[in-house]
Amino acid sequence: MRLIGEEGIDLALLPIGDTFTMGPDDALRAVKLIEPKHVIPVHYNSWAVIEQDAEAWAARVRKETNTAAHVLQPGEVFSL
Repeated sequence: MRLIGEEGIDLALLPIGDTFTMGPDDALRAVKLIEPKHVIPVHYNSWAVIEQDAEAWAARVRKETNTAAHVLQPGEVFSL
């Protein structure tokens, strides 16, 4: 992931659901390795087994990195 980050990533979409994908802790570690300008959490809260607090995760990203974290609601748009 660090090699990917060396390319200069503007936006990363990272799963935080944890059961079938990386969870919040691994996704935060990925942000630290990739160092994108922006990150959006994906693959969470669609059913009980992958429920996560995306806002809490985004707060951790903002506190521990220089990456801007964006939690989108269904149908919401993010533009670079």
